[in-house]
Amino acid sequence: MKRLWLLAVVCLLGTVPACRSTPVATSSPTAQITPTAPPSPSTQATIVAGVLVPPPSPVILPGDVTLSAPTGDVVWALLNSAYLYRSRDQGSTWEQRPLPPAASAPNFPEISFVDDTVGWLLVPGVPETQCNGAGAALWRTTDAGTTWQEVAYVDQGHQSATGIGYPQCKQSLSFVDSTHGFLGASDPNHKPTIYRTADGGSTWFSSMLPDPPGFTTLAGGFTLQAGLVRSFARELLVSASGNSGSSSVEFVFRSLDGGATWTYAATAPAAELSVTFVTSSRWLELIYPGQSIETTDSGVSWHASASDYGQAAPIAPEIQFGDALVGYATVRGQIQRTVDGGLHWTSIKTPGTDDPGTIQGT
Repeated sequence: MKRLWLLAVVCLLGTVPACRSTPVATSSPTAQITPTAPPSPSTQATIVAGVLVPPPSPVILPGDVTLSAPTGDVVWALLNSAYLYRSRDQGSTWEQRPLPPAASAPNFPEISFVDDTVGWLLVPGVPETQCNGAGAALWRTTDAGTTWQEVAYVDQGHQSATGIGYPQCKQSLSFVDSTHGFLGASDPNHKPTIYRTADGGSTWFSSMLPDPPGFTTLAGGFTLQAGLVRSFARELLVSASGNSGSSSVEFVFRSLDGGATWTYAATAPAAELSVTFVTSSRWLELIYPGQSIETTDSGVSWHASASDYGQAAPIAPEIQFGDALVGYATVRGQIQRTVDGGLHWTSIKTPGTDDPGTIQGT
């Protein structure tokens, strides 16, 4: 989720001529999350055929993989920001699926699926200096990529049509069902924004994460970035990381009104790692055996985890759980899977590569 801030450095160096300052987005109310019917295709948005472009054979790792695990059996993978794959058997076998035309971009697209057919693709725009502003396009498919519809688009001239503001970089796309989704927005000078939709992504409302205890948002990088929102019944959870000046920090926030407001829930002890929500009360921070930790009481207390998770790269993994037992972790394109809630992990094949699923040094 920190990759777009790195891209903003390009603008800071003067290689993007459109760099300029833009005001911060505002907030507006929304209702409690309740089940609703899937939205019908907009009459103003064209449905286009997906395009399947096979990758070079094989793709060589290390690379980049973004995962979306909507259920215990289904997992999606976006390889090197350009190749989309679906597995219906927990990553044992993979099938490449089409993407929207010209959807591949150097700005780290993200995926979020709610089953084996319905999902969204976020294509961020090139950010302005320090993420003062950035456009984005959001695509939806209801047939596993066979067709796509652009349901939201924002740039300096189209920020009012969908409710997504142009200010801040857009990241951390997470849909929790076929209609309700969330999108993070952040920059190094303001509080992070979390956008929410209840109609599949056509219209959005926003709220900001409050400063947690002991942390004050200040311009110049003393700000937070929100991660992926997870839903557990009527409770939403999201982690947010940042810099407090002398060290890194990681906090957890909770919403009980569908994302209209957020409150501080807990502080993570290992600030250099991201919190993974397995259930509403059991959270993990994984890195190496003997160094991983967990909580089973929603962050009130933490203890050493018995997980055997390990990796070659000394960076925090990106982890996705499809249910309370089945989850996936990826670092530099290599993928591991657990089927017992994160206690034991095994390597699986990365789609589009000839990697047999062994963790190698990088």
